[in-house]
Amino acid sequence: MTYKYEDGTMALRDVDLSIERGEKVAIVGPNGAGKSTLLNLVAGFRMPFSGRVLIEGRELNHENADELRSEVGLVFQDPEDQIFMPTVEEDVAFGPRNLGLDDIDARVTRALRSAGIEGLAKRRPHRLSYGMKKRVAIAGILAMEPEMLLLDEPTSGLDPRARLELVKLLREMDKTMLIATHDLEAAAEIVDRAVVLNVSVVMEGTMSDIVMSKKVLQDAGLELPPVSKLFDAMGRMGYPVDSLPVSMDQAVAELTRVIDREAKRTSELRGPGNPRSDRKSRQSDARGNGD
Repeated sequence: MTYKYEDGTMALRDVDLSIERGEKVAIVGPNGAGKSTLLNLVAGFRMPFSGRVLIEGRELNHENADELRSEVGLVFQDPEDQIFMPTVEEDVAFGPRNLGLDDIDARVTRALRSAGIEGLAKRRPHRLSYGMKKRVAIAGILAMEPEMLLLDEPTSGLDPRARLELVKLLREMDKTMLIATHDLEAAAEIVDRAVVLNVSVVMEGTMSDIVMSKKVLQDAGLELPPVSKLFDAMGRMGYPVDSLPVSMDQAVAELTRVIDREAKRTSELRGPGNPRSDRKSRQSDARGNGD
């Protein structure tokens, strides 16, 4: 797929990407890389473009765009752009009602539950915290029950606690997802695979693969997450790591491997065949006996 803006600026060039049902994929890259544009193209909001978008095997075009949009749901970066009804439940109901779908009340109930905001149904959305507004926006899309969620910078603007809660929500949600983000640490907690985008696709792989490719990150204007920087420094200090962790779970697993490896090496150095170890052991015994 190739797409140019109205002024002729190249937004995306020869992007070739496929997502399997149930897979969660992150699109990572700097500002201006084309991440949001890609989401809008997949959602059928930007046309024409060169190439094809296939949704469930059907090619997206002007004639079927409205129909295929029901298969994908785009959550905007700023929830204020998406929320406008007087109450949360009315806002969540707007999408399915506008599409003429049935069982509106049941859809709203399921969506509120999935987003973890059942208790906010009667609240005024504009009086909620930014993190809760993000959840309301997600619930509004879930109520239409699309096959795929498209999320534009979902963790942007959130405080640490709201960010952790949203990451957990998205990780546990059983949905196909395409997430545009520059938050590598959050992406590592959520997705199965990541794509580095900088107008064109630069690299695909796991988040661990990507953070190990420092030149790719540098060229794409991306920075290592703090936990990855820590283990990178450990490697330079003589504690080699198998891979640079991106998430805390990965960090704990990698640190356990490093500790086990160092403990084994220390044990071998202190073995009975090592004269220095034997001498230190005898000296320690002597001190213990009061000699």
